[in-house]
Amino acid sequence: MMKNLLVVGFLQLYALLFSQNGKAVMQITYETRIISDSLNRQHAQQYEMVLLCNATESVYYSPEAKNYYTRSDKTAGIVTTAGVIPKYPKTEYSIYKSDHTLTAFLPVGKYIFSFQEPDLKWEILNDTKKVQNYHCRLAKTATDTGDIFFAWYTEDIPIPEGPFRFKGLSGIVLEVYNKSRTIEISAASIQKNEETISPLPHSSVVKAKTKKQYLEARKNYIDNPSLYDGNIKIFDAAGKEITHKIKERLQKINVFLD
Repeated sequence: MMKNLLVVGFLQLYALLFSQNGKAVMQITYETRIISDSLNRQHAQQYEMVLLCNATESVYYSPEAKNYYTRSDKTAGIVTTAGVIPKYPKTEYSIYKSDHTLTAFLPVGKYIFSFQEPDLKWEILNDTKKVQNYHCRLAKTATDTGDIFFAWYTEDIPIPEGPFRFKGLSGIVLEVYNKSRTIEISAASIQKNEETISPLPHSSVVKAKTKKQYLEARKNYIDNPSLYDGNIKIFDAAGKEITHKIKERLQKINVFLD
């Protein structure tokens, strides 16, 4: 309890000051669980994501993606018909927010598409509960693609942040899930962090004019992966083709997160 009070204390101070120096004030590590088959909930994809934020700026990424895009040694790779190429992280997408502009960086084949995510409109519900000893309220939203999500957020940490695009409430989102509970994101740890906030330096970025343009590109890629991968085929160390795994990962992760 004392630890939570200390965390709340420094976060409230920074929130009041609205730090503008580009430095984070906190780091939240989230665990994401995605269930592709609602009839078989035991088989789920799980991965870790990190949110660095202050009151006006944030970046959301997987630790392995940050390591890949910022490290200088990229000699490790995978064998393809085009030769050895650097090994991509399993979860390569990221989200960057500056003031009220939220930019998504999501994969389509070997490219990363960037586009501005539309704001979410939240409905505050009457439910309350404790999450990691923080008093939380429940909110509900409908995304632009029609899915319903619920978020538990706490005004004990008065920063309008959260995982992925789930931001804009009067406090940090600690849990979020969709109506069918096929995607669940929950805070695993909260700590102080003063790293500089900046978007991940993704390579091969295609800037989409709108989110609709990105969704169209993704649909075309799912129907025909060669559109954004050329004729490259990817193999594992044993020589088995694993090109299809990129397509499967795109379907399992990004479609759910719309």
